[in-house]
Amino acid sequence: MEKCYTVAETVKLTGVKSYVLRYWEDELSIPVGRNELGHRCYTQDDIQLFLNIKELKNRGLQLRAIHDLLPKLVKKEAVEVTAPGEQDKIQLLELERLEKEERENRGELQEGVLEHGETVQEKPDPKILEFQEILERLITQELHAKKEGEERWRTLDEAIRRQQMARREAAAASEKKNKKRK
Repeated sequence: MEKCYTVAETVKLTGVKSYVLRYWEDELSIPVGRNELGHRCYTQDDIQLFLNIKELKNRGLQLRAIHDLLPKLVKKEAVEVTAPGEQDKIQLLELERLEKEERENRGELQEGVLEHGETVQEKPDPKILEFQEILERLITQELHAKKEGEERWRTLDEAIRRQQMARREAAAASEKKNKKRK
């Protein structure tokens, strides 16, 4: 019987958060076994698959592309992330090349430079561009609001300091009056 790893153990072994593991399971249709209590039970193969997915994500591949490569990943048991050797690097490069060819065949290439200096051309997804614009607008608004908030606090701080200084001066003047009376 193969060793069964819990979610916590898998998180430690892969360095991937538990919610990301569940997300990948759903998005990539990865069947994960369950124990007698219904809890997720990861095998060494599952952990290796998650490490491969993590490596591909680190290399900039989207889940859609990884989904297309998943049968090849499972069949080849491609790359061992913990201690990549030359053979592993060759397999990763081969997977990248296959993924690039598939995207070219589907006509989904964007303009950019791959890690190995190859130039590719892709049509940017309009939804991604719209999302980036919205995100930039929100960040700009938040920075502006933060700046206004800081300015408001700075003004309030100056007003408090002036009030404190006025009180000190009034107290000092009052003391001088009291000393002159005595």
